[in-house]
Amino acid sequence: MQSGVMCSMRMIGLLLFASVASVLLVTSRPASGEQPIAFNHKAHVSKGLDCAICHRYVREQAFATLPTIETCLMCHSAKMSDNPEEAKIREFAKRGEPLRWQRLYALSPDAAAYFSHRRHVTLGNIPCATCHGPMAERTTPPPRALVRFDMDFCISCHQEKKVSTACVACHR
Repeated sequence: MQSGVMCSMRMIGLLLFASVASVLLVTSRPASGEQPIAFNHKAHVSKGLDCAICHRYVREQAFATLPTIETCLMCHSAKMSDNPEEAKIREFAKRGEPLRWQRLYALSPDAAAYFSHRRHVTLGNIPCATCHGPMAERTTPPPRALVRFDMDFCISCHQEKKVSTACVACHR
């Protein structure tokens, strides 16, 4: 009998989980303005740069960072091209001004969900494009997230990868 109760409770939990699928886990927010640099992902990826060069900690931590001016200056402290966007990097540095990137993906406070880049990228071996779309092909920054995450998106992926869909796996 106890087994039947547990099964029923799990089903109720899954139904509740599915019923709030319209609540976004990750919000696709339009940028409130343009990015400080019209970053060309395609040009950098074609030179063999890995996402983790600019988005530090993506493999080691729960969060991934947006590139700092110091990250850009590792390659662009001296002129490499005639691209005016490259010159902007040195202008920001000269003024001592940080790059204020507009974040496109953020966990919705309403979802009360926990997301770990390390868990998904390193342990799950999920390529960045699965969640961030064809960013590597972009020659300009997108105005909004390329992939819209909702609970259905996440549950489908968890089911496909045969990992936990228990509420407590993500909602803490």
